[in-house]
Amino acid sequence: MKKVDAVIFDMDGVLIDSERISLKCYQEVLKDYQYEMDEKIYVKFIGRNVEGIKEALQEEFGKDFPFDEIYKKKSKLALEFTDKNGVKIKPGVHELLDYLNNENYKIAVATSTRRQRALELLERAKIKGKVNYIVCGDQVENSKPDPEIFLRAAEGLNVKPNNCLVVEDSDAGITAAHAASMTGVHVPDMKILDDKTKKLAFKICKELVDVKSVLEEIKEN
Repeated sequence: MKKVDAVIFDMDGVLIDSERISLKCYQEVLKDYQYEMDEKIYVKFIGRNVEGIKEALQEEFGKDFPFDEIYKKKSKLALEFTDKNGVKIKPGVHELLDYLNNENYKIAVATSTRRQRALELLERAKIKGKVNYIVCGDQVENSKPDPEIFLRAAEGLNVKPNNCLVVEDSDAGITAAHAASMTGVHVPDMKILDDKTKKLAFKICKELVDVKSVLEEIKEN
């Protein structure tokens, strides 16, 4: 088994419990546009950057779908929700990050979210100070499942890709990790992996804290 020197996290749905809030915000905005979005549609673009989401929604609803206008309103609504209710983190986040820091793993966040928003969320969740490197969706050309964002994270950490473990909740993320020659661990949030993508994941963990056991298992082998 390859030695793991660094752990790279997706943000939404892995560190921050934001996907269901995002879906509710889309649904609220779409009421004024005579479009409906259910969970089945939403999970199709989990893990993608803004351009990837636009492409998926125009494929779903047609080229006339006013994405830019809707996305702007959705983002405003999500911001208002966060201002009012705070940032909700996933269970076990700080326990796992503290463990990784104590064990001297390098840590990165590789998120499809735009940098300004990502940094704000990570700061408010008290995560930003516990990681070594952050790369965001508007800093790369290609969206997951392309491996670019994970390769950028490895470069930023100065760690070889095959010595990185990626923690993801999306099929796009697990596919990207595999394409980057990294060890992918899936922690389900809103989406269950299909059989094809399951084969690309090294492990599937029920909870985020279970990643500790995966790392200990790798270390022993």
